[in-house]
Amino acid sequence: MGGGGRMLGAHIVVILVIAAWVSFTMAPLFLVLNKLGLLRISAEDEMAGMDQTRHGGFAYAYHDEDVSGKPGHGVGGFMLKSAHSTQVAAETGGHV
Repeated sequence: MGGGGRMLGAHIVVILVIAAWVSFTMAPLFLVLNKLGLLRISAEDEMAGMDQTRHGGFAYAYHDEDVSGKPGHGVGGFMLKSAHSTQVAAETGGHV
């Protein structure tokens, strides 16, 4: 595109100016959020998991052993189920 080293130099200056602008405008915001304690959740919420404490439910269905009895169906007691099947199971006493 031409321009030689001057064009490359201009692009590097623009990149540095944008990085400085973002740093100088966002640093005060994040400092204020940090001082107000809004950047992290509480230790209790972190240990309990945000699915339950902040979103009102579990994202995954955890089981100690595979319900179907088929090897490989669940991995290490961890099975993914859709929210619909989990809700139906809860309403029907565990039968989907």
